[in-house]
Amino acid sequence: MKQILLATALIAVPVAGFTAFNLLASAAPAAASGQQGQPLGDLSQMTAIIADVRAIAAKGDFTAAEARISDFETLWDTGEPTLKPKNAEAWKHIDKAADAAFTTLRNGAPKAADVEQALANLQAWLSDPVTGKPVKS
Repeated sequence: MKQILLATALIAVPVAGFTAFNLLASAAPAAASGQQGQPLGDLSQMTAIIADVRAIAAKGDFTAAEARISDFETLWDTGEPTLKPKNAEAWKHIDKAADAAFTTLRNGAPKAADVEQALANLQAWLSDPVTGKPVKS
């Protein structure tokens, strides 16, 4: 009986150690590069709304673009209690870009170039909440 326990331990301990090492080693490059997947989770619904806003604004219909960005604002505010604890820094980047887009669109006389820049910036932060660089498809 002692030999069976000893044999089991001699097999289990190295396997467990090897597995733990592999898990840690594979996580290290992602952590070092700052890219740990989507730090806030799936933002595709929000990204789609901003794509809609950009398309509407590109046609010069800032009233409709402002109405559509309100959908984003509602979704963003509703998601805050879930999103912010996942990565407060990434959340803050997007929140700041969103506030700038709201302000630009809600200006009494928005300028097309300013609106596009604010929306492109928000889209970039949604694509990569860590660096704000647009993700190339």
